Amino acid sequence: MDKNLRVQVLETYNRYVNAIVETDMETINNCVAYPLANVGEDSVTMLDKFPIDPREWKKKTGWATSNAFEIDVVAVSEKKAHILMRNCRRLRDDGTLIEEATGFYAFRNTKEGWKMYAFSDITFLA
Repeated sequence: MDKNLRVQVLETYNRYVNAIVETDMETINNCVAYPLANVGEDSVTMLDKFPIDPREWKKKTGWATSNAFEIDVVAVSEKKAHILMRNCRRLRDDGTLIEEATGFYAFRNTKEGWKMYAFSDITFLA
């Protein structure tokens, strides 16, 4: 696996995650190639915009940050990459657990750099 490509993909993923925490929709959208495939429990949905507004999500859930997650670039080529996120703990400001999550992300290499084009997550409420 090309380590330089792996680093580039991780940099994009980290920008995406930080943008979620900072509720920065511009950066989130810069990390995504639309349409974005959301692989749900029963179907795949093609989205023309990001499925959540992080500000609204924070208000609704009390979410402040995430911790303890493991990120693994399981495969990367010149054109696409797969990332697994394991054991993510989503927490409120006071540190109480909201949920745990695992996810899969697919990225493709575009003229503008690496962009997420598909994702799937499974969450477990606390």
